[in-house]
Amino acid sequence: MKETQPTSAGQFVHFDDEIEVILNAIPQPVIIKDGLSRFCFLNDAACALVGRERGELTGRTDHDILPTAEADRIREIDKQVLSSGRELLFEEEITIADGTVRSLVTQKRRAELIRGNSKEVVVVATILDVTARRKALEALKESEARFRAIADHAPVMIWVTDESGADTYHSRLWLEMTGQTPEEAQGFGWVNAIHPEDREEVEGGFQAAFRLRQPVRVECRLRRTDGSWAWVIDVGQPRFASDGAFLGYVGIVLDITERRNAEEERLRAQKQVHHMARHDALTGLPNRQFVREAFDHLMDKCTGTAEAAVLSLDLDGFKTVNDAYGHAVGDLLLRRVADRLRQCVEQTDIIARLGGVEFLVVRPGMHRSEDVLRLARRIIDSVGVPYDLEGTHADIGVNIGLAFAPRDGQSADELIKAADIALYRAKSNGRGSYAQFEPGMDTHLQARQKMKIALRRALANGELEVHYQPLIKVHTGQITSCEALVRWTDPEKGPVSPAEFIPIAEETGLIDPLGEWILRQACTEAAKWPPHVSVAVNLSPLQFRDRRLATTIADILRETGLNASRLQLEITESVLLDESEGNLLVLQQIRQLGTKIAMDDFGTGYSSLRYLRTFPFDKIKVDRSFVSDLPTGKESLAIIRAVAAIGRALGITTTVEGVDTQAQFDLIRAEGFDEVQGYLVARPLPAKQVLGVIERRSRKAQMETYERLHHAKSNEGTPFIQPTK
Repeated sequence: MKETQPTSAGQFVHFDDEIEVILNAIPQPVIIKDGLSRFCFLNDAACALVGRERGELTGRTDHDILPTAEADRIREIDKQVLSSGRELLFEEEITIADGTVRSLVTQKRRAELIRGNSKEVVVVATILDVTARRKALEALKESEARFRAIADHAPVMIWVTDESGADTYHSRLWLEMTGQTPEEAQGFGWVNAIHPEDREEVEGGFQAAFRLRQPVRVECRLRRTDGSWAWVIDVGQPRFASDGAFLGYVGIVLDITERRNAEEERLRAQKQVHHMARHDALTGLPNRQFVREAFDHLMDKCTGTAEAAVLSLDLDGFKTVNDAYGHAVGDLLLRRVADRLRQCVEQTDIIARLGGVEFLVVRPGMHRSEDVLRLARRIIDSVGVPYDLEGTHADIGVNIGLAFAPRDGQSADELIKAADIALYRAKSNGRGSYAQFEPGMDTHLQARQKMKIALRRALANGELEVHYQPLIKVHTGQITSCEALVRWTDPEKGPVSPAEFIPIAEETGLIDPLGEWILRQACTEAAKWPPHVSVAVNLSPLQFRDRRLATTIADILRETGLNASRLQLEITESVLLDESEGNLLVLQQIRQLGTKIAMDDFGTGYSSLRYLRTFPFDKIKVDRSFVSDLPTGKESLAIIRAVAAIGRALGITTTVEGVDTQAQFDLIRAEGFDEVQGYLVARPLPAKQVLGVIERRSRKAQMETYERLHHAKSNEGTPFIQPTK
């Protein structure tokens, strides 16, 4: 080391040229001070830092270039280093020549400087200018403060991790929802807030995000403060530095509990709707749609010699129970039947209710027909055991039709149709019978189908006509009304009985246009009759499904000009048995038009007397089945007398159908009935003949009344009024 002459301010240290070059090449400032804190050496970086030339600083102190407070602080540090011999590392701020404040990290140590044969203790300071870093750090802190301020008021939960994946920040909403403190949530404490069953999926998702360098989105359950679980969407974005270094994740958590619950409720509703669409609501059994959808899968089991058997079941006697005891008992009976069927079948079998009293059993993978025949007998025996329905006893039976796949059909509909055809054969053999499908069995059904087509054509082409059967007043012989009866003469088959085609009309839905046509024809003809003669028209129970029936009747009365009081509408008690509340409302609407309502076939049902209290009927018509064995039948006579008494007591007109003999007429008159109808009075007549019969009958009634009055005056008694045949 070379020496220079000391200046008045002190000595300036010169190093060998090589060393000085090295010191000046160091980018960090290096400063050497003597024991009096005077500058002995500054490298180029140090001169640049303080903004002074090296010559300006030699022999001077910090007081010459810095504010007094800063200079005093630095001098105290130098003394500590010199006195203690310890190395000090500290951060400080100094004001340089241009007045700028610089942030410095300074390392000071004591050293010995050899000058010839003497040693001098000096302070060596190496300085790192961290002004830019400090500003960046402050900017980062300010940015983080803004981030936290925004995140803590955000409507979603926000979290941040470091490069190890440990959380360094959770927003206020996270802490409020989970009940965690900031300390509990820090690091990997967040794991405790995730549902144990979801943790593996969440961790796997974030590992994939790191590997793929893409955002991750997972749904999981988050523990709430109250211990319940909230469904959330957790979205994490991995962060990487410009050099590719992983910096951690930043993410958000969105509470989707309500949406998830709504979605689950929607799915439950969809499943429920799907189940309801494929199952019977009353018994819980599968329905036809279920069978159709499951059948292809069942047919897969029919390989080799294996077959599938379809058993079509129809309950016998159910309507009697339902009519006698009501729908509640009928529904309970159907559920009990379903329970018994479940006990008869195997686990792989399917039981379905197709509607009404029709059930279906499907047995897949069957190898022996005898097994299915035994199943049919077991079902017949089980269903036929009497039922105790909460105190009501019921006795029903069942008939079964059998079909086998693939020989009788391939699809569900084909096999059900074949089994139904066999069922018709079984029903013809009586209760508790079964029959297997055979080719040609459907001949009868095909005939019925042809009749359906022919009836539709007949209604469209005007092949139908209405005949009228008169009713007379018992004590005067005068015609009071005529019952309208539809007749059909098929161009190919000739006359077709109403007993054949009316059920067909009801099955096909033609009963509504047919009934409306009959009513319009009857009202048109009746408008031509004398005012004291009414027309009676039968209404099918199925016509009451049309809740506009009363409006239709009113329109026809207006069109034809017939007074409503001259229209009598005849119904059977089944109208009130089936959907009685709705049908009763329609009846009341019809009654308000001014028409008369009659109960037809009185006495054949099980609730006729009860319905006389339900609705104020104008007339009751005793069914012909109670007249055929008169006057000798004691039971029929007792019923006839009871009905006559009921009519007198309630002020209801009483009519007896099927009066074909003089003896029957005499008895009916003696019992006090109001009207009779039957072949003794007249057969049903075409419309063009009715008016003449009414006029002749009216003249004859007048003559007989005159003669009766004449004989009464002569005290010769009352002669019999001879009706015309």
